[in-house]
Amino acid sequence: MRVGGLNNAGKIISLYNNKKNIEDKELKGKIKEKDSIQISSLGKSLSAYSTNGELVNSSQKVEKIKEEISKGIYNRDSKLIAQSLIDEIKNSIKK
Repeated sequence: MRVGGLNNAGKIISLYNNKKNIEDKELKGKIKEKDSIQISSLGKSLSAYSTNGELVNSSQKVEKIKEEISKGIYNRDSKLIAQSLIDEIKNSIKK
């Protein structure tokens, strides 16, 4: 049995590089612009409303929570939060 050295190593590497260059060119041709989304002014204004139709000022809520946290008086019932999360997940599964 004859075991040859790496006499053809240069040829193998050359073939590999040629194939890689071809694949790179094909990928460059397929790459398109990234997807983007634009929200209309109507959509932006709708974000100020809650699901029950009441007007919500989220910046005021955020500021109030930040103030409570900084004063050390921010406290929410963790059981109530957990139950709300579970209920929301159950509702989303039903839909």
